[in-house]
Amino acid sequence: MEPGAVDMVVVEGERHTTVLLSGEMDRASCPHVRSRLRPLTGRPLVLDVSGVTFFDAEGMRTVFRCARVCEAEGAALALVGVRPYAAKVFRILGLDRDVPLCGSMEEALWCVLPRTDEEIREWLSG
Repeated sequence: MEPGAVDMVVVEGERHTTVLLSGEMDRASCPHVRSRLRPLTGRPLVLDVSGVTFFDAEGMRTVFRCARVCEAEGAALALVGVRPYAAKVFRILGLDRDVPLCGSMEEALWCVLPRTDEEIREWLSG
């Protein structure tokens, strides 16, 4: 992978889309990332950034804007696999109030998918 490049794998699920990102989310790569994410924002979206080795301000802005577009379209976005330093910066900037930083895919799905009554009953019953 060339410097400043981000690899993206899109996995379409029955009720959501998962995007696996790897590389560096920076000023050089974000225009491409934004153009690839834009068509995916109409349904619940989980960004797995466990392969992202670096976020600059433009990378964080890209994630935040994508979350805003999802929200405007009636969908939700969550992040999973955020490395500790990036998570700290997301929290310092207050971006975690709009973009859930999840510890697992299961947690991310709880954040983005509306639950059925049956799923809620099952969860409550333990």
